[in-house]
Amino acid sequence: MLITVGGAELKNRILPLSIALASLGFELFATEHTATTLHGAGLRKVIALNKVGESEKKPNILDYLPDGKIKLVINIPSNANGVLNEGIREDEYAIRRLAVEHNIPVVTTFELATAIVEALQYMKFQEPEVLALNDYVDEKVLRDSEKTTLPGTA
Repeated sequence: MLITVGGAELKNRILPLSIALASLGFELFATEHTATTLHGAGLRKVIALNKVGESEKKPNILDYLPDGKIKLVINIPSNANGVLNEGIREDEYAIRRLAVEHNIPVVTTFELATAIVEALQYMKFQEPEVLALNDYVDEKVLRDSEKTTLPGTA
């Protein structure tokens, strides 16, 4: 999984999710500054990748995304104080675009990243139970709704 987030606050917020992903056995990649934050938190196995705009530097995202080494991208756009460096914006866009071109799912919000990590944790420790829709909804509610008619349908 590639993790790339902007701003110190978001990097700190993504730490618990990254730790959880590592504990679930996922190989983590990150852009330079995100990797530095993750390394500082004790995640030593995070592989730092250079940005798309730094194609001459290796290892680079351009080498890893097309080769299928990355299966999910968590790329939460930065916007520090409403001011965003054009180079950063272009690099974030290039990462998302490249991932989509190679059919790699892209997560762009912290809330969705959190939900995915929680689902992965649940799946590791508990077998999901598949139920019919009727099993989720009280049968009485279904019976009552069958008696309700819409205007003009009676």
